Amino acid sequence: MALSTSVSALTRDKFIPVLVDNIYNSNVLCLKLLKNAEKLDGGKNIVIPVEHSLQDTGTSGWVDYSTGATATAVVENYQKATFQWATAYAGILIPGEEELVNKGSSQVISMLKAKLKSAEKTIRDIFGTGLFAIEQVDSGLVSLNGGGTAIASANYLAYDNGDGIIEDLGGDTTVHHMPSGSDGAGGSVATSDNTIIGYQRTMGGIDSGSNTWWNGNLGTFELSGTVRAFGATTGTVSWGELCDLQDNVANISRAMTRMYGACTIDNDQPDLIVTTQAIYDAYETSLQANKRFAGAEEVANAGFDSLRFKGASVVVDSHCPAGQMYFLNTNYLDFKVHSDRNFQFEDFKRLEAKDQIQSRLFWMGQLTCSNPRMLGVLGGGPTDYS
Repeated sequence: MALSTSVSALTRDKFIPVLVDNIYNSNVLCLKLLKNAEKLDGGKNIVIPVEHSLQDTGTSGWVDYSTGATATAVVENYQKATFQWATAYAGILIPGEEELVNKGSSQVISMLKAKLKSAEKTIRDIFGTGLFAIEQVDSGLVSLNGGGTAIASANYLAYDNGDGIIEDLGGDTTVHHMPSGSDGAGGSVATSDNTIIGYQRTMGGIDSGSNTWWNGNLGTFELSGTVRAFGATTGTVSWGELCDLQDNVANISRAMTRMYGACTIDNDQPDLIVTTQAIYDAYETSLQANKRFAGAEEVANAGFDSLRFKGASVVVDSHCPAGQMYFLNTNYLDFKVHSDRNFQFEDFKRLEAKDQIQSRLFWMGQLTCSNPRMLGVLGGGPTDYS
């Protein structure tokens, strides 16, 4: 039996199941969403229905039995969001020299452990980076990050008049107004296309500039009504300021409460808050000892530390952009995966004109969102502990 054949069989049976489990457990979003991805059997695109309003009063209501009449008109309150397939892969190369010197069974196992560990780290980073990507890859994942870079930019300004949340256009297509009518310092806040928590962008083929119900919630870690640029590296709230108290309430809790409320309708609330280590530590520091509740059991059992904020688990993700905190309702976030490429292992093959054998691990799918108005992000937070 050729070594490439035996190595393929060993890899598939012994190593791939462990590798895939490690990818699922690499961060909380992969644990909650990627592991439970819906399997699809194909299609040119991934199409999901999105509800943008309640049914029109002409199609529903109370029955008037004096007439017995009910509405007969049908008013469509759904649209379709269309997402492109994305394919991730990690290659495993074994040069001919390594192939020859590792012919013994124990040497083969040791060699594969090292090769597969490297592939695992690579694909874990591909997913982790893609979830929060600042610069969108045309063929990559739809990113959560509609807040832009960590540098102040005319395209990524979020204005805060004390509410901390951008909620409506106020009739202006370039300047977003706060609910009170104040437009802050003025400027554009349109964010990158194919971002889930964004403003005036196209995501899933739907333009949120003309469909405002498709916008996410953007806000800042605001202090005392100060107008700040979303994600700015200068003038951001410091770590100490987040922990400071106003009327016995920590500033970070005030900002989190506003954003949590903006992402809540009745009992439909965020269940996961993802942030950086520095902001997580600021939140933990701001809590009194008797208020340190643990997060979800599922998260803890996977080895992730978590705290509780209202109905959500607060966790750290090393890929989360500096200064940001994401409020997610995972009921509206889904990974879709092609059933034939759900971390599909390709057998080792000898490459022509090269003294090496190669295998690849493939995943094909996409991160989709059916209701971005139930998600939000706070920016402009501390990037360190100063």
